[in-house]
Amino acid sequence: MSMPILALCRTQKAIAAVVFAGFVTGTFVPYLVFGSGPDDPSCGRFDYSRQCDLSPTLFLIVDVVIAVLLAILFHYLSNRNQKRLDQIIASQEALRNRRMDYAAQHLKQLFQLTLFTMSVTKRSLAHYNLTVGLPDDEKPLWMRSVTLSELRRDEAKLGRVLQSVRSLLTAANDVLDPDMVNRVDGVCNYLGEISVEQNADGTMEFPKYDVCRMKVNYLIELLQTYSRETRSFKDIVEEPYGNSPVESEPDLAEEVKH
Repeated sequence: MSMPILALCRTQKAIAAVVFAGFVTGTFVPYLVFGSGPDDPSCGRFDYSRQCDLSPTLFLIVDVVIAVLLAILFHYLSNRNQKRLDQIIASQEALRNRRMDYAAQHLKQLFQLTLFTMSVTKRSLAHYNLTVGLPDDEKPLWMRSVTLSELRRDEAKLGRVLQSVRSLLTAANDVLDPDMVNRVDGVCNYLGEISVEQNADGTMEFPKYDVCRMKVNYLIELLQTYSRETRSFKDIVEEPYGNSPVESEPDLAEEVKH
C-alpha cells in the first residue's frame, strides 16, 4: 500500500529535499538572470581585467567552486572528528569491559577468600573452645592466650576482606549490574554485622555460620556464571539451595535467600 501524500511530505527526506531545492533555486536563479548578458558591451561574459569586472555568470562559477571546496573541507573535518569520536567511544567501551571483567573476577576471588577466612575462624573457635574445656592443670595460660589471639587475628582478617569487597564495589559501581551490586552489598552488610560471641560457659561461637557460608557460596556461584561475551550474569536464585543441607530447615533456608 502506497504511503499517503501528506505522510510522505512529513518525512525527513522530503523536508530535506524541499530545503535543498529552495537553497539551490535561491542561489542559482538570480545569477542566471543577471548573467544573461554583460553590463558593458565591450566586455565578454567571462572576461576579467581592469576595465571589466566579473560578470554575474563568472561570479556564479567562482561561488560554486568556493562552495564545493568548502564542502569538501567541511566534509573532511567532519569525517576526521567523527573518527576521533568513534575511537574515543571504542576506547571507553573497551576500558569499561576490562573494568567489568576485572571486577567480576576479583569479586569472585575475594569471596573465595572470605569463605576460606570464615573456615579458618571457625577452626580457631574450635581450638579455643578446646582450651576452655580442659581442667585448670592441663590448660596453660599461654595456650588460651595464643588461641584467642589467633581468633582475633582471623576475625580482623575477615573484616579487611569485606572492606576490600566494599572498595571494589564502589570503584566498579558504574559498570556492574545494579542487581549484582545490591546483592554483594547486602551480603557484605550481613557479614559485617556478625561477630564472634562468647557463651555463658566461656566458649566462643560464630553466630549463623551456616547462613553466612551459604550466602557467600551463592555469590561465588553467581559470579562464576559471568560471561565475557555477553558481559552478564546468569540468574541462579534457586540453584544454591536446592540440594543444600539447610533445605530441611525452612527458617534457615529462608534466611539464606534473603
